[in-house]
Amino acid sequence: MPVIRLQRDELRKLGMDENELLENVAMLGADPKGIVDDEILIEFFPDRPDLYTVEGVVRAMKGFLGKEIGAPKYEVYEGAIKIDVDENLKNIRPYIVAAVIRGLDIDDSMIKSMMDFQEKLHITVGRKRRKLAIGLHDVDKVKPPFKYVAMDKDFKFEPLGFQEKMSLEDILRRHPKGMEYAHILENYEKYPLILDSAGNVLSFPPIINGNLTQITTSTKNILVEMTGLDLFTLKFTLNIVVSAFADRGGKIEDVKIFYPDFTLRTPEMEYQRMSVNKNYIFSLIGEELSDDDIKNALLKMRYDVSIDEKKVNVIIPPYRMDILHPVDIVEDIAKGYGYHRFEPQLPRGGIILHKFEEKENRIRELMIGLGFLEVTTLTITSFQQQYKWMRIDEERYVEIENPISEEGNTLRAWIIPSLMEILKKNKHRELPQKIFEVGYVRKNAMEKHLAWVYIDSSASFTLAKSLAEAILRDMGINNFKIQEKEHHSFIDGRCASIMIGEEEIGFFGELHPEVIENFQLGYPIIAMEIKI
Repeated sequence: MPVIRLQRDELRKLGMDENELLENVAMLGADPKGIVDDEILIEFFPDRPDLYTVEGVVRAMKGFLGKEIGAPKYEVYEGAIKIDVDENLKNIRPYIVAAVIRGLDIDDSMIKSMMDFQEKLHITVGRKRRKLAIGLHDVDKVKPPFKYVAMDKDFKFEPLGFQEKMSLEDILRRHPKGMEYAHILENYEKYPLILDSAGNVLSFPPIINGNLTQITTSTKNILVEMTGLDLFTLKFTLNIVVSAFADRGGKIEDVKIFYPDFTLRTPEMEYQRMSVNKNYIFSLIGEELSDDDIKNALLKMRYDVSIDEKKVNVIIPPYRMDILHPVDIVEDIAKGYGYHRFEPQLPRGGIILHKFEEKENRIRELMIGLGFLEVTTLTITSFQQQYKWMRIDEERYVEIENPISEEGNTLRAWIIPSLMEILKKNKHRELPQKIFEVGYVRKNAMEKHLAWVYIDSSASFTLAKSLAEAILRDMGINNFKIQEKEHHSFIDGRCASIMIGEEEIGFFGELHPEVIENFQLGYPIIAMEIKI
């Protein structure tokens, strides 16, 4: 989860007492991580990108403390700046949104805060710039109207941080940001570029800005531009950034964008509306709150609210891109009301231990008896970890439609890759390491598996076979047979299926050296996975 660095002087400048912040920020679902030099470190959940900056944190805390309640009001003025979009970008990086912020008073600490905010959004919402990239420019240094175009690779300009003109292709090969993000533009013959009317370069998205528009302490007016693959996400993220600048006293002006088949004015800064049934609220919270309690809680969480006999009606500020369902409103009611005010209760009724759970517990005891340590990993994982690093060709899998990160874009189909990730994170620990997990995977349906891995210089197929047979025997499975199996994750000739009749219930073997190298490990590894 992102850790936000809040500079103390920036907090004071925006009217926030740092002690009040530290005492209360955990009630918003954050985790204070301490103080380093003149910065307060706080970890926020990824679902609140509006809190990735000091302005957003101060805005939320002022509401929670009752100092400024209700939905903040942002006025958007009609601007004169226009952007034309090249139709050749349709299959490269098709969308752009923009806004102008005027009348800012910028100092070095604000520039640092802006850059930190920009990078946090790139990593999270932007999926490391693939889905979305942000450019901030001194708009007074260029001449509108602007053009968002697809440009040949040999086009040259002076990128940020360099004092020489470089071709777009050279930037991807030599510039630090180019080398880091070149993979986003691989296989394209032309690259996206934002130009002014004189041909000056504002940005080479999603790679690097031009030197010309660099923001300094003399900058008063900023152009915010965002390019990416999803217009909905771009619009909401622009609202988040624009709101932060407006909280600094900036005046928001819109930008008119001419696409080949439609025209758009951004930012839209629309206030969404949602109604939530009271009975739904009470059922989730576990008690009936009064209308006043609900209203006060929502006002503190920066909503406008009205309540009738059966429903709570809210107006959602334009920077809250995380509000997707009535349950999100209920969560904010609970936060605004105060988790500490809820009376803890023990679960009602008895706990029934099913035979299947008893079987799982026996398996856990068996594995611990064999010297294995139990771990628990996430069922949501990455395609890269599940397939590519395990040397498996693409197969049918369940993809997460709107993943929070690239590390969580699919449901796992087996557990061994997750255990390999645990070994990777503990490669500095002494050997041998023996870990197991009992957990769910998604094949054609949800299944529960047992999997283990063992890393040591002594790990071999013979040891894997001995452990597999011992586990099967102690599980009471005696009618199994072992036969040779071809599996790309394992060394040829050192993998076997566990069969009951004609059904394969599991497999074990010695992992392939390439798999071991993909997880940055350096010793032989044996593994087993079985349906339970």
